[in-house]
Amino acid sequence: MSASSSHKSDVIALYLVQGLNYFVSFFTFPFLTLKLGLEGFGVMNYAFSVIQYGVLLTDFGFNLSAVRDLAQHRDDPQAAAKIFWRVTLAKTLLMIASSLFLLIFTLLLDQPWQAHSDVFFWSQLYLLSSVLFPYWYFQGMEKLKSCAALSVFTRVLMLGFLLYWVEGPDDIAVAVILQAAPQILAGIIWWLSGWGAPKPAWVKVSLADLKEPLKTSWPFFLSAISTSLYTTSTTVLLGKFALPLQVGLFAAASKLVYIAQGLLGPLIQASYPRIAQLAKHDKPAALQLISKALKIQGAVALGMTLALMLFLPLFSQISVAIFGDQANISKALLLLAQSQSIMLWLAPVILLGAVAMVFGQQTLLVFGFERYFSRVLIAAGLLNVGLMCWWVPGSSEAAIRAAQSVLTVECFIMLAFWWRARQILKAS
Repeated sequence: MSASSSHKSDVIALYLVQGLNYFVSFFTFPFLTLKLGLEGFGVMNYAFSVIQYGVLLTDFGFNLSAVRDLAQHRDDPQAAAKIFWRVTLAKTLLMIASSLFLLIFTLLLDQPWQAHSDVFFWSQLYLLSSVLFPYWYFQGMEKLKSCAALSVFTRVLMLGFLLYWVEGPDDIAVAVILQAAPQILAGIIWWLSGWGAPKPAWVKVSLADLKEPLKTSWPFFLSAISTSLYTTSTTVLLGKFALPLQVGLFAAASKLVYIAQGLLGPLIQASYPRIAQLAKHDKPAALQLISKALKIQGAVALGMTLALMLFLPLFSQISVAIFGDQANISKALLLLAQSQSIMLWLAPVILLGAVAMVFGQQTLLVFGFERYFSRVLIAAGLLNVGLMCWWVPGSSEAAIRAAQSVLTVECFIMLAFWWRARQILKAS
């Protein structure tokens, strides 16, 4: 099979499997929103946003640097094994450090969040899942079909437990545990069986050996931290300036947008390692694939943006009819209507993010513009924090202001990446 045919096969297979994956997400999202209530949903997502700082430290940019390195050395089993075990040890040590930091944060929580400290404690399972299931390894080895299939299998397996055990606002911690469990289970299955991507041969790693992968990943880690300032930090800052209900409204709207963005994952995940490999060995072919990715990802993202804006009201009403009890349906419809107003500001983020991904990750990073990439994201993060601190405090529409901030920042990122990437793409 040719490289082009293999790439197409990967994308098609990923969409078939990811389609089921995101069907599960669309199914559980309204269920959790209505069972936990928007306040409970806000608490869960605030805890999830806080834990992402620990996940960022644990990942340390390896999801980009290690994927690139594996893509370029996967034909050398010894080199690939060395990369795998170095990164695995580094992530394990970073997970321990992250867990200690988040434990202290949880103990220092203010009211009303302190009443839900157990939710923050259990959210640390996401740190374990980040280490236990080496998604970056599957991506670098271009075994994403197996990775996606394993992920979907465990999600569907745990879905029944989620629907059975989560009954009301008192079950937030249970919902957190059951949402982290699928990736942990997938990791256990892989470590025991090596299914889909055989485990690399053991290579002894010393602490001194970690210097190189940490140094290589440092620019990507800075980029991830900067990205968190306009993604994760939006929810965290909103939780500081507003009540759980406002956090819940914003989380409900942004969740739909991020699920839609996730449907672009198969295109991006399959293209990035292939572009990285071509950039080293066949630059014209890499540039052609980038141009193709821009057209395809842009068109798909535009369709998703328009579909979400046009069909969300119907989706919300169906969700309430399925999962809502008659006594609370009117209240649920009112709150979802408010969430839809927020979503209208967030929907264009799908298109802007897809285009920015082509110019940034799939162009600038693979051609060595890590410093420019990082500087743009740092500037974007600072811009978002500034806008949030200026627009949100004291506002009766805090969630809408947060959505407007996110949209403004995404526009800035897309334009900044395009400005530099256009010079590279002209060569095609």
